[in-house]
Amino acid sequence: MKIRLFFILGFFLCCLPINTFAQDEVAPLEIEPVYPDNQQPETQGYFNLLVEPGETQTIELKVTNNLETELTLTGSTANAYTHPTGGMLYGTNIDSDNSRLLEDAILLADLIEIEETITIPSQSSVNVPIEIAIPEEDGQTFLGAVILTTEPMSMETEETNEEDAANVILNTETSYTVALQLNLPVETPSDLSLGEAGFMNETGEVFIEMTNNVHLIQEEIMGTYSVADQEGAELFSGEIPSFKMAPKSQIRYPIPWENESLDDGTYTLNVNGTAGGNEFTASESFTIENEDIQEYEEKNVPETNTSDNNGIPIWVWVAGAVVFGILMFVIGKKVK
Repeated sequence: MKIRLFFILGFFLCCLPINTFAQDEVAPLEIEPVYPDNQQPETQGYFNLLVEPGETQTIELKVTNNLETELTLTGSTANAYTHPTGGMLYGTNIDSDNSRLLEDAILLADLIEIEETITIPSQSSVNVPIEIAIPEEDGQTFLGAVILTTEPMSMETEETNEEDAANVILNTETSYTVALQLNLPVETPSDLSLGEAGFMNETGEVFIEMTNNVHLIQEEIMGTYSVADQEGAELFSGEIPSFKMAPKSQIRYPIPWENESLDDGTYTLNVNGTAGGNEFTASESFTIENEDIQEYEEKNVPETNTSDNNGIPIWVWVAGAVVFGILMFVIGKKVK
């Protein structure tokens, strides 16, 4: 009866909502934009400013430290890239085949200034100034960001005398990104182009190059795709959900390989869609080599170990263990 009572009580306690005990928790660090008069009123959470070419403007971030100890942050700036699957990605040294900026892109990170080291006393707030030099080049929208990063917190394991033991050091840091969008009084027509298609052996995906050729956030890119073999037979098709691209950026948009088999050969990728209401279409051929398939399988298909280091199959060891167990059982009965 006591065991049953304890079981019911334990089950009841496990069913209680866990978040009940965390409702009063306060974030250790809070970062809020201090919106200037030229902020777009419908935008919250980041700076979206109406500006004039060649001007300089200073804006501020309100940073609140809710901890009982002093907090040191590192301030840095970033450019805006397009994530390969759509949306914005902020950094300074991103230059891969999957996401990059065009050579004539304005690097807004070079035109933003923020303190490199920011100290916030415990239980207090500080307004951090950010100075922006507005580009004079033609364009409708320039996009970048500021990043505040906490100092790494080191955690070490206890030292041991065991030969095989190793100390583990974990350096944890947290970064907070606040986007900065500059809107100039110029209307720039959209200009999205599609490039070559190909196969990414790292992920086993097909790709199509997409390029936003102007300083404008390209909204509402969407469409459909299909892949056909060299005889023209359709292997699979799908939809490209709506996404947006950063100004003057290029990506390899990934398309999952959905055919049952992955064989070498020549294929055709057909893409149709719209970008901001303007239609686009492309039909690009690409080739998958045997080397591409082998490299993909080496990186993504797990090996199945069917034998030990001596080359003896695992089932032999299992069968041997069963036979040994039966033999010991029979011998034990005879001894009795």
